[in-house]
Amino acid sequence: MMTFTLVFAGLWATQMLMSWWQSKRFLTDIATLRNRGVVFIGRGKRRGLRAYVALALRDGVVTDSRILNGYTVFSRAKACPELIGRTVGELTEGAVGGLDHRTAQAVTHAATLYVQHNARKRNVAAA
Repeated sequence: MMTFTLVFAGLWATQMLMSWWQSKRFLTDIATLRNRGVVFIGRGKRRGLRAYVALALRDGVVTDSRILNGYTVFSRAKACPELIGRTVGELTEGAVGGLDHRTAQAVTHAATLYVQHNARKRNVAAA
């Protein structure tokens, strides 16, 4: 029983470490996006699986993006050239073709966060 507990604890610690490495890599990718505009991160979820999308936006237009989508901690963020040049209005309507449901949901979430952020900025400036 002690051997099982030690093996389980070792595997759990390894998984936590690898998840931390994956998040560090994603944050490094996001740091490179910050040179291209304001970055918003959206999340899509379906049946326990998640997708994360980081959008670099300038004046409501996507200048660059990264998608983190996969089943394991070995998955890496990838650029999505289909999103470059799209407006926030297109993305909030969900008019993104060629993406799976989770990724499209994450793109819509990130675009909605951008719209909400700009609405708050306008309210503060008006007050």
